[in-house]
Amino acid sequence: MTKFTIDITSDPVCPWCYMGKIRLERAISLYQKVYPGGRHDTFRVAWHPFYLEPDAPAGRPGVPWAERHAQKFGDADDGARGRHLREQLAAKGRQHGLDFSFGGKIGSTRDAHRLNGLAGRMEKEEEEGPGLQDRVVMQLFRNFFEGEADITSRGMLADVAEQAGMGHRADMLEWLESGEGGSEVDEEARWAREEGQMKGVPRFVVQGKHVIDGAQDEQAFMEAFVKVKEEGEGEPAKSVSSSLGGSDPGAAASCAPGGSCS
Repeated sequence: MTKFTIDITSDPVCPWCYMGKIRLERAISLYQKVYPGGRHDTFRVAWHPFYLEPDAPAGRPGVPWAERHAQKFGDADDGARGRHLREQLAAKGRQHGLDFSFGGKIGSTRDAHRLNGLAGRMEKEEEEGPGLQDRVVMQLFRNFFEGEADITSRGMLADVAEQAGMGHRADMLEWLESGEGGSEVDEEARWAREEGQMKGVPRFVVQGKHVIDGAQDEQAFMEAFVKVKEEGEGEPAKSVSSSLGGSDPGAAASCAPGGSCS
């Protein structure tokens, strides 16, 4: 039996990170159905922070997604570019069973990443068992993209924490107000941007060595899983997408700092 580990670097306001995770889940399900003995293998996901809005001030309420697009693209075309992007992403979302409303409010995601980091630490300490951090991250995606939530709202984050099983809402809100874990999140996000040379998200790293940049299709993940099984451990990290026939890693769907998604 192989115990797969998958590290995902993302931001909760990144639509391609949400869709990329759905593609990963589909790939895992397919692998466990078709790969010999695959149903016995296990998968554990860990999430890491990236700031798509690095200059967004912490502690301020978010602004509507459409308004943020108008700020980025300007009003000369009456918001046509922003509407076109939202329509494209909404169509892609429906292909993944997602109902993007784009009514959420965007701003600093530092507190959301702090909560994700706490969930990850609790999971490692086995206080709540495997899957805790993943539940938190996926609920944040749902709340923001489909529930029109303000990603900066500590009240919303405390609700998510309680729903995921992290603790009582009041305790989670108190922890969020404390600012604990902020410097660690900032440093990890800085490392991803500078040392990891990441230009956008999502990024998936399978077994600490197979790198998949962008929300690529299930084939990329399947190839990574098979490589782990057939090659064993000890090889250096490499881009799976570079070896896929006809696949261009630079063209993979992703979002870059400033919120530009393609």
